[in-house]
Amino acid sequence: MTSTPKRRQPLDHTELRHLLPAAGAAAAPLGRQRQIEEFLMNEIARTPEAAVPVRPVARSRRRLLIAVPATLASFALAATVAVLTPGDQGAAPVRSERVAAPVVPVTVGSVTGLAGAVERISLAAQATPDLVLRPGQYVYIESTVSNLTGSTVGGGTSKVWVDKPHQRQVWHSADGRTGWLTEEGRTPEGGTALNSGTGAYLNVPSYDYLRTLPTDPQELLRKIYAETKGAGSGPDQEAFVTIGDLVREQAVPGKLAAALYQAAARIPGVVLVDSATDAAGRTGIAIARTNTASGSRDEIIFDRTSYAFLGERSVQVTEVSGVEPGTVTANTAVLKRAATDAPGIRPGTAQA
Repeated sequence: MTSTPKRRQPLDHTELRHLLPAAGAAAAPLGRQRQIEEFLMNEIARTPEAAVPVRPVARSRRRLLIAVPATLASFALAATVAVLTPGDQGAAPVRSERVAAPVVPVTVGSVTGLAGAVERISLAAQATPDLVLRPGQYVYIESTVSNLTGSTVGGGTSKVWVDKPHQRQVWHSADGRTGWLTEEGRTPEGGTALNSGTGAYLNVPSYDYLRTLPTDPQELLRKIYAETKGAGSGPDQEAFVTIGDLVREQAVPGKLAAALYQAAARIPGVVLVDSATDAAGRTGIAIARTNTASGSRDEIIFDRTSYAFLGERSVQVTEVSGVEPGTVTANTAVLKRAATDAPGIRPGTAQA
């Protein structure tokens, strides 16, 4: 999420706490980080009309430690947003190159064809062999990503900046307690450890945790609503974002993936988008939902022929605080999922 609508209510620290990971938990997923970012940018927009530079918020699978002062007006001036990675060692990375956010034609979504598309997507998910880990192995996910790095708002217009698309590699242990991350401009050379002192949960899933979830779509959706109650931008948007978090950087069993997509289609406001492009330039169809407060649409993208999951995209569909419709504020393309024997070791190789 990237837009900066004017917030008329006082800062609700309870709302912010709902978005943050629990103490000692693994890093917040990208979808959750987008919501935290949106919350903070909403508050920043309450400052005077003069242009307000917004300090970039790093968007990788890392713990977000956010210092919340007494008022967000002082927060806007101090820009006290700290982003830390568990296990960081050595010199800080040089930030990756940033570019102006791309602007694309906005394809109107519709419920027409949604049920049929979701049925085909679900069948494809169930037909895909599940990734099986042997004891001690790790889930490896390789992606191309581009995320919001910041914006400048003033005079009713906004200049939005994103990372230049770059490679991201993440390793997760079966229980989610250990892992590794390498990402250009986000980690020191060679990568950094991802460690968690707590078990996995709905918004920070693990290989083992996913195998405990129900595969009945209605039961699964009830669980998602119940466990995310009071968080995010309303229960429906929160449920949709959570489904995106679950499928992005994990090895989801085929039956569960099918149930998640069927559950997503039952969320009010979810539509089918006929054309969406991931960060690798692959074009497909998308299951999508628009956050009406921010005007930003989250899209889960699938191949048009095979119906395999490709990635995700967030695109502005209505102008809010000068952010132009069609502005792409986040884009992901998942290129590989595999099992590997150790964190930092790519599948089929002996070196990271």
